[in-house]
Amino acid sequence: MDDTLLLNVEGVKKTILHGGTGELPNFITGSRVTFHFRTMKCDEERTVIDDSKQVGQPMHIIIGNMFKLEVWEILLTSMRVSEVAEFWCDTIHTGVYPILSRSLRQLAEGKDPTGWHVHTCGLANMFAYHTLGYEDLDELQKEPQPLIFVIELLQCFSFSHLPSFAALGDLRFKPSCRGGKS
Repeated sequence: MDDTLLLNVEGVKKTILHGGTGELPNFITGSRVTFHFRTMKCDEERTVIDDSKQVGQPMHIIIGNMFKLEVWEILLTSMRVSEVAEFWCDTIHTGVYPILSRSLRQLAEGKDPTGWHVHTCGLANMFAYHTLGYEDLDELQKEPQPLIFVIELLQCFSFSHLPSFAALGDLRFKPSCRGGKS
C-alpha cells in the first residue's frame, strides 16, 4: 500500500482521483508506459502549464531509460492502469520541468526541439540565449516551485511475458522468397 500511495517518497504527495483496474503492473526496465498528464502551478487558480489531452496525444516513456523528469517514473510506477491521480511534487523533483516542457511543446508544434540552438545540452543553450522561448517557462525556470501533475495511466506494456531470445532456441532467418527461380 505504501508503494501505491508513495508514502515513503520525500517531496511527493499522491491523491487518487479515480481508482484503476487490476493489480499494479509489473513495471520493469524497458516497459513502455502510455499516459495523459496535466501540469499545474500550486497557485489559487491552479494555472495549467501543459495538458497532453489538449494537445491530443498521450505521452510515452520507457521505464529505466533515463527520462528527463525522473520523478515521473516514480509516479507512474505507483499507478494501476486507468487510474487517475494527482501528485504534488516539491521543487527537488520539478527543477528541470521547464526544459522538458519546452521540448514537449516544440514536438506538439511539429518542430524539432533541438533545432533552435547550437549543438550543446539544453542547459547550456538556456544560459547562452537566456530564454526557453516561452514566457511562462522562463518564469518557472527563474523561480522553481512545486508543481501538481494529474496523470492518467492508459497502458503499460512490458516484454516480461514474452520468452527471451535464448528460450526461443535456434531460430534462423529464412527468406521466404528469392530473387529468381527456385
